[in-house]
Amino acid sequence: MPDLKLFSRRIPTPALTADASRTLDSLLHAAVQAEASDLHCEPKTDGLCIRFRIDGEMREHTRLPVSERDALLARGKIFGGMDITEKRLPQDGRAVWVSEQRRFHLRLSTVPTVHGESLVIRLLDQQMPSRDFADLGFSQIQSNALAHALAGPAGLILLTGPTGSGKTTSLHAALQALDHQSRVIHTLEEPVEYEFPGIRQTEIREKIGLTFASALRALLRQNPDVMLVGETRDNETAQLAVRAALTGHVVLSTLHTNDALAAIPRLRDLGTEAFLLAASLRLVAAQRLVRRLCPECKRPHRDLARLADLHGLPDAKFCQPRGCPGCAGRGYRGRLAIHEVIPMEKFLPLIAAEAPQSELTALRESEGIATLWQHGLAAAGTGLTTLEEVTRVL
Repeated sequence: MPDLKLFSRRIPTPALTADASRTLDSLLHAAVQAEASDLHCEPKTDGLCIRFRIDGEMREHTRLPVSERDALLARGKIFGGMDITEKRLPQDGRAVWVSEQRRFHLRLSTVPTVHGESLVIRLLDQQMPSRDFADLGFSQIQSNALAHALAGPAGLILLTGPTGSGKTTSLHAALQALDHQSRVIHTLEEPVEYEFPGIRQTEIREKIGLTFASALRALLRQNPDVMLVGETRDNETAQLAVRAALTGHVVLSTLHTNDALAAIPRLRDLGTEAFLLAASLRLVAAQRLVRRLCPECKRPHRDLARLADLHGLPDAKFCQPRGCPGCAGRGYRGRLAIHEVIPMEKFLPLIAAEAPQSELTALRESEGIATLWQHGLAAAGTGLTTLEEVTRVL
């Protein structure tokens, strides 16, 4: 760790005292105790507002006076290996932090604002994510479809959803389900969120020219059996991923689309020809995260009978939050993923013929494939989350 006294002599302001270090450490401990995924330090005219993102929602934790603002932000920049003298441009940093025998990788980001620099710290717990698809929210039918696609010798498997919807966690669970002894598995990620024994992992660094496309070209020369490409975001990466899936590799990747079927026109927009897409695509899934009801204090919904009748689910057990010490009065604790999982086998002729989206949607309905809303409704009907939460997210 850099010598704080050395930095203090070089830079007259802000004063980097032990108090700033203790304050940052205390805030990180509080974020871990609150099970927060992000810590936000937001400069205001009268000080620094500290907020945590808990289960996807922002909650204010405390406010610090102006006298502590600059020192804390400077300490955060040093901790993340950033340039303490640069305050005009955004910066990114990283660090490793250990709390109560738990190891966290921290991703730090600063952005200048009118009241000073804003600091955001993302906490990535290095505990292994679950390998069980059911624990991640997949239904039995969805788990079977995903396992079948993963067992194939080649093909493209895509998971779609917005940033922060847990796509990487689900894909890592899929990789963990594979046989590591008989297959070579390699990932390209930005950043590497979890480290797994038995899997080769490469972190993308665009500043030095190591992009998804360039890393994927190099990776193909190493002849892996399974590849995870963290994100398909440009034409070249899309083309390479599709061609890799056509030449004997299982390729997993993510896209930013609203639902699973929207991945098809998105790949067309990225320049993938329809016949290549039809020959390579094996499964597309969409994912969202909803807050999970606290199991200790949830209670039956006061309008249970009406809601069950309205949604055609006579046996539904819709619940609503109450709040207790176990969930800090929120009524929710943790998050649950809801999914739409579509095996592509019956869709391939329509994809090859460049059929309109309406025909793809009609086929999905005729096959009885659950949409995101239907899967979310089922989760609410079993008391895992609430209808209000599913409606909010979707």
